[in-house]
Amino acid sequence: MNNNKFLIVFNPKAGFRYIGNYKKYFIKNFKKYLPQTNYYWLRTSKKLERQLEKINFNEFKRVIVIGGDGTVKIVADHILKNNLTLPLAIIPQGTANVLASSLNIPLIQKLSIKTACLGREKRIDVGLLNNMYYFFAAITIGFLAKVIKETKRGLKIKLGFFAYLLTFLKQKKVYRADFNFKIDGKKYNTKGNTFIIANALSLFKLKTATPIDFYDGKFDILITKNKSFLGFITVLFFLFFSKKWLPAVFKSQGKKIEIEYTSNKKKTIQIDGENIAVDKIKVEIIPNKLRIITQ
Repeated sequence: MNNNKFLIVFNPKAGFRYIGNYKKYFIKNFKKYLPQTNYYWLRTSKKLERQLEKINFNEFKRVIVIGGDGTVKIVADHILKNNLTLPLAIIPQGTANVLASSLNIPLIQKLSIKTACLGREKRIDVGLLNNMYYFFAAITIGFLAKVIKETKRGLKIKLGFFAYLLTFLKQKKVYRADFNFKIDGKKYNTKGNTFIIANALSLFKLKTATPIDFYDGKFDILITKNKSFLGFITVLFFLFFSKKWLPAVFKSQGKKIEIEYTSNKKKTIQIDGENIAVDKIKVEIIPNKLRIITQ
């Protein structure tokens, strides 16, 4: 391995607009912190997975991803599926930047570049869906998954996180369902509107009152049971500001979760904010699986 070379994966179409001549800006800051370090600049296309397949990752000491959660997920997924050991650094440039926020990576460009160059390495837990799909932040099923799915990309580029809020406010009602599931083999049945399997949870650097992070070896399972839109405000307030009581929410922890469906049709869920159709949900946590650069 060349210990003096970084792979820089740049998504030019990530959520927010870049400053003019962004590559020059980035390299200037990159060389400020690592003047003796070489790099290879990979500009992403619509087929990033194929681009990554052509890269010899053994040539690099670290990967820096400039983009949103979706771009980071593709690169991290490639690292995991190919059993690569090099660490991953993130320059957040998406609409929500949930991963960067949950990892305490600065959202300000200069600070995130400094962290990517000089930060320390940590190992984080990752989730595995149906023994096939890795995920990092959360899986969402139900009403909020529907909101995420219906939020148009153009609106996300213009409004960022507030695009989801606007789509949320356009919903006519809060849909509820019966969730039948197992947590580490124990059966449950709960009626609610949204089922969340969270590996980490953060919103604009605001973390939950009871930490949900990448380092405890367990998922946090949340089922919101409110019947109205106003109820979501109450749930969010107590989730982020109260350690003692969480109204209208089923809350538990576990390492393996299985959700049963009564329909034979494939269901669309949200996995780290991306739509995916599956006919079953079996999730397990893999502790300390991914190497990440953070503060």
